Parts: sequence; structure tokens; C-alpha cells
Amino acid sequence: MNRDAHYWNNKWQQAPITYSGRALRGSSEGIVCDVKAFVTANDAILAEIIHDYQLQKYTDNATAHAIQKFVVRYVDYVGDEESSECPEFWQFPFETLQSGIGDCEDGAILMASLMIQCGIPAYRVKICAGYVQESPTAPQGGHAYCIYLADRRGGNQQWVVMDWCYYEDSSQAPENKPLAKEGGYNACYQDLWFTFNNELSWNQEGLEIDARRISRNQSTRPTAGTTGALSLKGVMEKIHNKVKEKD
Repeated sequence: MNRDAHYWNNKWQQAPITYSGRALRGSSEGIVCDVKAFVTANDAILAEIIHDYQLQKYTDNATAHAIQKFVVRYVDYVGDEESSECPEFWQFPFETLQSGIGDCEDGAILMASLMIQCGIPAYRVKICAGYVQESPTAPQGGHAYCIYLADRRGGNQQWVVMDWCYYEDSSQAPENKPLAKEGGYNACYQDLWFTFNNELSWNQEGLEIDARRISRNQSTRPTAGTTGALSLKGVMEKIHNKVKEKD
């Protein structure tokens, strides 16, 4: 039996997740952003890309597959430290499209945004951050990637990994990809740290991500609570104080 949005949105614990690896113009002070804001579902540039490259197909599976192949073909992997001199600099989809480069989370965010803008329901699309491991003897690393609730043979829906850079398998259609719950390709995709889309974010408790690296070579999961960067609570205090000054 296929489950609906209510089931999938509430299957795992929801919690706020913020990211503070970006700064205000002309300032080195980090600003806090809800990670959901990175996934854009109503963007003119994305709409043009979808139209020009005919990414919206007759089925959700075909659409998701076309988007994966486009991102694999178009985006060149460049680590954040090389492209932005920041260990973990998240890009918005329009930035990834216009620069043509990105780290793992940038391609995943772009892929999820294109899927949702094409009409795939948000509950069927998530960005994941977690451990990956190439083999049982290889060291664990951190990675961000997209998963998609695919229509499988027999009418069932199951989650599959839609990666563009770690183990990209764009030659395989979603209905044939290894299942995410089994670790995807070669069981490389392991324990999750957190997940999100444009509507919700999931984690056991609130999480604040700063500019420290979570991809490729990271071996320690992000921890809940403050990381030394401006927290969500700190943001609200700053705003409240500014309002009081205006009273």
C-alpha cells in the first residue's frame, strides 16, 4: 500500500535545522538560515531550465531521472574550500546553475528544487546528510544527497538514492535503483544525520550547522545545539532588541 503525504511527513521526528555558513554583505558575521529555504519550488530560472531542457516528463519517475541526468551532466564538482574559501558554503539553486559548479549539497539542493518545481510532491523528495562508506574497510565520510520516493514495479513506492557525484547511477531509472533503506549502491549510504525539503526538516532535535565541513572528508556528525555560530535563539534575541530600539 502506498502512503500519503501525512504518513511520510510524520513518520520521522521533525525539528528545526539552521545553517550559518553564509555572512551578510561586507561582514564576517554569520547569518542564520532555515535549511528549507535553500530548496526553491517557484523560481523563474529553474522554470526556464525545465522548459529548455524538457525535464518535465509524463511520469514522476521519468522526471526525476531526467533531472538527475541533467545535474550530473551540467554541474562540475568543486569543493567549497576551493570555490568559496569556506569549508561548508551552501549555494542556492540559482547560484549553482549560474556558476556551473558545486559541492555535494549544492547539486542535491538543485536536484530537489527541480523535482519539486516540476510537480513531484515535496513529501516524495528529500535532501539527506549522513555517513557514506565505499567499503567495509574504508573510512567513513560525510555526504549530502537527494532521495526520491520512486514508483516501483508492482505499484509500490520506495525510497531510492538520487546522487549526482558520490556514486551517481544516472544510467539507471528510479524504478531499478537500489533501495535507500538497503544503503543504495553497494550499501555505501549509511546512518543519516538529518533530512529536509522545502516544507519540513527532520532530526531528533534542533540542529545548527555552521561553516565546518559536512561533506566528503567529514567523519564526525553535526551535533545538536549551538556550535559557536549565531543560533536561532540568538537571531530572535537580536531581532527583538532591534524592535525594542524602534519603540
